[in-house]
Amino acid sequence: MNKNHEKSECFNLFGVPMCRYEKAQLEDALISYLKSEKIHKIAKVNTEFLGRALKDEEFKNTLASFDLNIADGSGVLWAAKYLTIPLTKTPLLRQIQAIYQMVYSGASLVFYPRYVKNPIPERFSGVEAMLLMLGSVIKTNSSVYFLGAEKDVNEKARKVLAEKYPKLNIAGGKGGFWESDEEVIEEINASGAKLLIVALGSPKQEYWIRDHISKLTTVRVAVGEGGSLDFVAGSFKRAPKWMGKIGIEWLWRMFANKNKTVGGGHRAKRVWQAVPVFIFTVVKMKLKNS
Repeated sequence: MNKNHEKSECFNLFGVPMCRYEKAQLEDALISYLKSEKIHKIAKVNTEFLGRALKDEEFKNTLASFDLNIADGSGVLWAAKYLTIPLTKTPLLRQIQAIYQMVYSGASLVFYPRYVKNPIPERFSGVEAMLLMLGSVIKTNSSVYFLGAEKDVNEKARKVLAEKYPKLNIAGGKGGFWESDEEVIEEINASGAKLLIVALGSPKQEYWIRDHISKLTTVRVAVGEGGSLDFVAGSFKRAPKWMGKIGIEWLWRMFANKNKTVGGGHRAKRVWQAVPVFIFTVVKMKLKNS
């Protein structure tokens, strides 16, 4: 577990310490980070991240080194809840019980979402978490720099946000590809930004933050954002709210949006890994380790 976290504030999921904050607590933490003299790393973790962490030790250790890992998606809440439900010691009954638990805990996402909100009480979608962070920037009179996504997407997202939030201080941004990380770092430092949004796709964005954060002089919070800028710019369409509430926004993404994020794969393949493969892996791990 990351030494920056108190045990009561985290739930260890596959070696990744997951934040147990509700919205107000997360906002307080963000404001505190932006006012701090230290630099903080934040990752928004979905089931695809957790699946990768199980197979990739470097990625798991990278997430474990971050100061805050936010649950991005109902699947993370479900996995945490499912793994805390006890099993009998009888071998045959354990298998039947595990499958039964998987079915009713999964169904609760649709019929009784409150059931899965323990031990992790709240999920934050990519865009929702980013807007919460931007709100903290406004409250602390700080500024933000947007790094990554395609050049036109980066520029469009900044324009949309500037119009929607006139009080938001946007220090700058850079999209597309660049030859020198050192030049980018110099530009970020010169901007004076305290919040750095890194939208390079995972795991590239988490590794970029890990490898370069010590060179950032003014940044106090660096966060991996994935495709959030694409949603803000309108390149991706967000799922209807009702789909988000019952945890099936992944179905919308599979058919409505083709993934353009650097480092991403075909959307249908990614959804396959993040939903059925992930569920199977969690059930198997529970039977093995419970």
